Amino acid sequence: MREPLVSVIVVNYNGKTFLNRCLGSLLKTEYSSFIVILVDNGSSDGSPDLANDEFGHDPKLKIVKNAANLGFAEANNIGMRHAKGKYVVLLNNDTIVDKKWLSELTKVMENDISIAAAQSKLLLMDRPMLYDCAGGFLDHSGGTYARGHFTRDTGQYEKTEEIFTCKGAAMILRRDALRKVGLFDSTYFFYYEETDLCWRIWLAGYKVVFVPTSVIYHKGGASVPKEPSQQIFFQVYLLNRNRIMTLLKNYEIRNLFAYLTPWLLLEARIIMSAGLRGYRRSNMLYSLASSKAILWNLRNLRSIWKKRLYVQRIVRKLPDSEVIPKMAVKSANYESKNHC
Repeated sequence: MREPLVSVIVVNYNGKTFLNRCLGSLLKTEYSSFIVILVDNGSSDGSPDLANDEFGHDPKLKIVKNAANLGFAEANNIGMRHAKGKYVVLLNNDTIVDKKWLSELTKVMENDISIAAAQSKLLLMDRPMLYDCAGGFLDHSGGTYARGHFTRDTGQYEKTEEIFTCKGAAMILRRDALRKVGLFDSTYFFYYEETDLCWRIWLAGYKVVFVPTSVIYHKGGASVPKEPSQQIFFQVYLLNRNRIMTLLKNYEIRNLFAYLTPWLLLEARIIMSAGLRGYRRSNMLYSLASSKAILWNLRNLRSIWKKRLYVQRIVRKLPDSEVIPKMAVKSANYESKNHC
């Protein structure tokens, strides 16, 4: 029986350091039917040309060039619009894949049509005995938890089991389900886009799972600014902005007020406190970034609410009472509050 066609999308932005290793391992995947769509986000380091020189002869590889950095979300959307086949896989450019990774993912998807998304087992590239992420979960206010992050792999996560959200570094999606729930919200740019998508998948009545037999090694942090002050502002602003937007779009109205309001009040106290301790530059950067995130959502509330109406009226098939229990961490130690 022929294996289903899979389109593997790799988004690249100035990833010259990692891209050759990623594509080299990816194109050696032991799977009979896949193509690779490299979406370059306006890189200035020559990485797309390098990829073409090294791997352009391989008929599996297609390179799509964007004129500018459109962000992780929209670049993947562009890749998904070029995709063919039954499934699409999103893979970070700072990864190395095991030869059997794709066959293990598709096997799980083929065995259960209710599964719309699945995440591979992500280990740290430089310390492969440690987990990067074994699936993502949320608290009620939208805080994300990367299960297993920086814990030793002792076989504790060896079951294919439900998770709430996949890490976008390595996730497979059923294209039929995407036609019902939509692609990434391109407004996110970076962070929370996969959380928002997986939440919609659950609301639509599908499942999201973790597949431990699909193994990928992940470097991590390749797309984050390297200058510390830029990094703080970039992460705090986008994480808080997108966290608020995700809650606004996906909760039923009573739960939206129940869980978002206390978090906003707490964040306001943190912002004021950080401002008062302004002799530390990091405090001021946090205060400015978080304030900007809240104000952005207020200024864009009308457009966010339109998206909310689509999610609530068109996508939603299950009530929050059935979806909220899926957010909680299962069989996990989640000491690390790391975005997944």
